[in-house]
Amino acid sequence: MKHSFLIPIVFVFISLLCMSVRCQKEIERIYKYAFVEKLDLFPAQKIYHIGDTIWLQYSNAAKKLFDSKTSQEILLDTISVPFQISLNSRYNAPTNPQGGFCDFLSSNGINAGLYLDVYGTGMSQGFGCNSSNSIDFKVGVVLKKTGIYSLDLGFPRDIGACQNRISSIPISTIEYRFNVPDCNKDIYLSIPVNSRGESNKGYTESEIDNKQIFVLKVE
Repeated sequence: MKHSFLIPIVFVFISLLCMSVRCQKEIERIYKYAFVEKLDLFPAQKIYHIGDTIWLQYSNAAKKLFDSKTSQEILLDTISVPFQISLNSRYNAPTNPQGGFCDFLSSNGINAGLYLDVYGTGMSQGFGCNSSNSIDFKVGVVLKKTGIYSLDLGFPRDIGACQNRISSIPISTIEYRFNVPDCNKDIYLSIPVNSRGESNKGYTESEIDNKQIFVLKVE
């Protein structure tokens, strides 16, 4: 009797285990792209002045995105690409100024997607899904306060399909790299070590080398 009682329990356990393994294999079969794209920055300078505008531009007429996993360009159409940027204070900058450290200009409007932080001012927007299926965009950063700052590109973010199109895309992310020869590491290194405010030593330097952070001085 005891054995006959255990048989159904063992069967259920084995069935659940098989379903778990099968589901995990199905998840592993879903391929995820990790796109890395170049972002133009101009004028690329070390020193700017209050009222100057730094332009960030992404152009991709072919709509082919570089997949870092396969080192191949993948054609994707009718998609929405996210973009996030923040201007963060690094040294000799005011704390939590009213209205932020900068203004953002884009086709979506002035300061669309703006968010304020004590030590930074950022924006997050999506581009694409328009009549021409273009994923190009241009964003202006209007500098408002003196100090040493960094323009920080956001972490990888999900690409979305267009809601007004009957289409789907593979699960994929996109991140950007500044398309400049120099991200002004020397300006960052001019900040006293005790004033750099890093939680992990060397993190910012590695991000500058990887062209994910651009350092600048505003006078």
